[in-house]
Amino acid sequence: MISLKKIFNGFTIVPSVRILKDLDYALNSPLDIVLLSEVHIGNLKNLTQICHKKNKRVLVNVDLVGGFSSDRMGVKLLKDLFKLDGILTSNMITINMCKSVGLFTIQRFFLMDSKAVDSSLKSFRNSQADAVELLPSPLAPKFANEIVKNKKIPILAGGFVENKKSVEEFKKLGFNGVTTSTKALWNLQ
Repeated sequence: MISLKKIFNGFTIVPSVRILKDLDYALNSPLDIVLLSEVHIGNLKNLTQICHKKNKRVLVNVDLVGGFSSDRMGVKLLKDLFKLDGILTSNMITINMCKSVGLFTIQRFFLMDSKAVDSSLKSFRNSQADAVELLPSPLAPKFANEIVKNKKIPILAGGFVENKKSVEEFKKLGFNGVTTSTKALWNLQ
């Protein structure tokens, strides 16, 4: 399997599987990653195994994993028991804990207002994140330079990535990828 760092050196589409019946579609796509957006600790290990058998790297948004606690023990379980490859979260402390156990980490920025951006940037300076996701995607181009100025890491756009034109635009702007739940985009490369 290709490492996540290598995947994000170029441009990639990350399929965000919000409905489990869509997992097969993501597994049969040409993409190397699957973001499991709606999971709980009861099905996480099995879903990760299924994805790994199809040579897919597995990410989860730890803020949405039902029954999960992002304390030290929970984070260790993500790596050792559930065999995840990486996580997404807006929480800098969780990012750093996950990074310490060897998980690939993506810090989420919610671009709601200037206060949220300032708070995220402050947190980001102390974060060990491997990449950053800017949400919602229509605002991502406006803030990408501010992120790159702080750290040179891959930048993704997420939220409202709904058509091929927007994917191509982010690629042209120098983003390293997008996260999307729009199935029609999961077969693009």
